[in-house]
Amino acid sequence: MTDTEHIVLNETIHQPTRLRIMTLLVSQSEAPRLTYGFIQSNLNLTGGNLTTHLRKLEEANYVQITKEFHKNKPRTWIESTKAGKEAFAEYYTNLRNILGL
Repeated sequence: MTDTEHIVLNETIHQPTRLRIMTLLVSQSEAPRLTYGFIQSNLNLTGGNLTTHLRKLEEANYVQITKEFHKNKPRTWIESTKAGKEAFAEYYTNLRNILGL
């Protein structure tokens, strides 16, 4: 038994699309929240695909979704929660430990 056999990766974050979403959110230090359209275009996702994965992240309390109007147009903002940032940091640490980095 190796030291890494007891390390478990967070299944919610480990899914490739959700991992990309969380990575984008937590890596944007100058912007605490991103628009739905920005995430969709940067990750080249369909609206349905993005919505499905955001719903999973929201259910886990990893993201907060806020809808508002800007110049009479709806805008959806996505922001990583404190729990989401902590879960991502733990995921990152666990992955590095598994890889021996």
